[in-house]
Amino acid sequence: MQNGSNPRRSMSHIDRHRSLQGEHGNDIDSPLQLFTKAKSKINKTFQEITGYLEEASSYLEEKCYISEEFVDEVDKSSNEVKGYLSQVAGITEVLSRDNMKVAFFGRTSNGKSTVINAMLRDRILPAGIGHTTSCFLSVSGAEVDTPYVLTPDSKEQKNIQSLSQLAHELCQEKLDPSSLIQVHWPKSKCALLRNDIILVDSPGIDVSPDLDSWIDNYCLDADVFVLVANAESTLMVTEKKFFSKVNQKLSRPNIFILNNRWDASASEPFMEAVKNQHLERTVNFLANELQCVEKSQAEDRVFFVSAKETLTKRIQENQGMPDAGAAIHAEGFQARLMEFEHFERKFEECISKSAIQTKFESHAVQGMQTTGLVRKIMEKIEAKSKAERSKCIEEKSGWEERLAMMKEKLDLISHECKNKIKEIKEQVEHQVAQAMSAEINQLEILVNQFDHPFHTHSGFIRTYKRELHTHIENGLGRNLTARCGSALSQSIEETNKSMTDRLVALLPPEYPHEVMEISNSRHEFEVSYQMDIHNICSDFQEDLLFHFSLGWRTMLRKFLAPYNRRLAIVLGADLPVSKPSSPFNPQYRRHDFPSTSRSPPRSLSDHDEGETITRRRSDEMLKDDEVTLAVIRNIASLSSNSATGIVIIGGLVWRMVGWKLILGCGALYGSLYVIERLRWTNSAKERTFKNQFVSFAADRLQLVVSMTSSNCSQQVMQELSSTFIKLCDLVDAAKKKVENEISKLSEKIADLEKAESQARILGNKARWLEDQLSNFIREFGLTRSKI
Repeated sequence: MQNGSNPRRSMSHIDRHRSLQGEHGNDIDSPLQLFTKAKSKINKTFQEITGYLEEASSYLEEKCYISEEFVDEVDKSSNEVKGYLSQVAGITEVLSRDNMKVAFFGRTSNGKSTVINAMLRDRILPAGIGHTTSCFLSVSGAEVDTPYVLTPDSKEQKNIQSLSQLAHELCQEKLDPSSLIQVHWPKSKCALLRNDIILVDSPGIDVSPDLDSWIDNYCLDADVFVLVANAESTLMVTEKKFFSKVNQKLSRPNIFILNNRWDASASEPFMEAVKNQHLERTVNFLANELQCVEKSQAEDRVFFVSAKETLTKRIQENQGMPDAGAAIHAEGFQARLMEFEHFERKFEECISKSAIQTKFESHAVQGMQTTGLVRKIMEKIEAKSKAERSKCIEEKSGWEERLAMMKEKLDLISHECKNKIKEIKEQVEHQVAQAMSAEINQLEILVNQFDHPFHTHSGFIRTYKRELHTHIENGLGRNLTARCGSALSQSIEETNKSMTDRLVALLPPEYPHEVMEISNSRHEFEVSYQMDIHNICSDFQEDLLFHFSLGWRTMLRKFLAPYNRRLAIVLGADLPVSKPSSPFNPQYRRHDFPSTSRSPPRSLSDHDEGETITRRRSDEMLKDDEVTLAVIRNIASLSSNSATGIVIIGGLVWRMVGWKLILGCGALYGSLYVIERLRWTNSAKERTFKNQFVSFAADRLQLVVSMTSSNCSQQVMQELSSTFIKLCDLVDAAKKKVENEISKLSEKIADLEKAESQARILGNKARWLEDQLSNFIREFGLTRSKI
């Protein structure tokens, strides 16, 4: 074994590693390609997650109305999904630019830049004795042919030769130590940079106190840290403090320790002891102080190399001189070269695995958690939609049953109510007719109750008639109200209540207040019995001339006329021959009859038509009587001219019975006449007037009994019909509302079915995405526990 070789690392590792590389270091199957593959897969998956969350967010915002009490829950879920969408957008952006990042730290002049150059197989970064690197430098691959440099304050692509001026500590134009210069090197010239890897060089950690900002700016997203130590000295406190701070901000960072310049120990007699001492201290630092790796694995994180020798060897190989130079012949060179290559192999394995874990594992787990949470939201919405849809279907069925019941019972109740109204109408008509007939029979009492100054003068008579008409009209109204009002009001109220109770039973529970409004708005109904007595009795002609009760004509009128009118006229009785005017004559218009604003015009009933036919027949008979009476009057006028014959006959009687008896009878007859004539006072005339009026008015009122009772029954029917129509309108409104409820529920059921279906689809898609991420975790050996 060569001096300085390590038995932990055999030659077979180096041979195997070299077999995987071409002559110019081109990777055939590098572990770094695993990161590229993983990056491609997880980027695609997160793009699908982004699309899924956008679809879920749109669904929750626009199409997901379940119920009023679930609105806040949906809004909350929508806001959560928007938050997830924002998180995933950030993750997607990070994943798209994620690279494997290696940060090199160490004290000044420990060879950090030389190590990077050796790994890149070219002198890219400035290196030399003393404090060389003045700021942070990042080296990444680019799809270009010519390398270029970008400075923090400009987007201008500068020539690579300017790097030695920009980043060198001895340059006059110095940048801030925390500044970052980006070096974009052609991927075609370096195999290491073809696999999304970035190498970050740093100033010496012992030249700036601002280490915390360095960690925040350049370490938090680093996958691997390489501490380049000086093998000529031990691990310093400055280096320990820096990585202790790194360890505080990053959980268990991946740290490699390179003891550089190990070539200086080639001639030392205590080389192995020094090496073991360095190994013990670095392992203790990694395993015990930082606790970032197990002790059994810590030894594979510590290497003893000479970056300068390795860089010289590789540059010579690039130039086609593999055996040129003194480095090849230096003692222990092959062992140090093998150690550096072993470091590269471990570094590639570690950074690929570490980058997948640090870049992708937490994102994959976060993606699974996000899709899982959204899936639970969709499952909850699906369950709620299904439950709400079942509830709506049940509610709709109840409304449909109620609607069918309302239609069926409304037809039945309407028929029964109409029959009841018709029955009440007939009862009212019969009751009013009986009451009016009874009042006509007692009309004399009502007329005798009239107290008004009476005089035979035509002006006084007209006033007397007018006041008498008003008195009779008001009196008949009061008396009919007293006879029928209470019974009619009770019948109407009971019928209204019966109709209301039966129809209200058809209404939904929320309608009683509207029924109360109808009940409260219903006025106290009273049947109007007003009769136009003035028109009915307008053709009444009083006879206030004195008629001796024992006069010839009076005797005939009283005793003979009732039995034989024609004979009484022939014998000289003074009887009226003009036919009484009927209130049914055309002069009595429809509006002249007693009516109220409640009673609408109606067509004649069969009863009215019968009365009309009877009146026509009476008119024909009266016309015949007029002809007969005209003849009788002519005969009577002839007989009145034979007064002389009567005197002669009286003389003969006088001669037969004696003058004393005749004179006594004449004196008695004359006395009676005088007494009766003296008693023909104003009061007697008034009594006679009233008796004549009672006889005339009674006959006339009998003619309007049927019409008045029919008018009253029409009022009652209209009152009951009005209540029935209002209740039916209320039921119709309730039916329409029920139909609207059914229509709304049908639409809601359809919407809920769509919401349920969409939630199920989104839930299944979330499961599919979870499976994709789960397969990704299994494929790349990740764990679900890391967050």
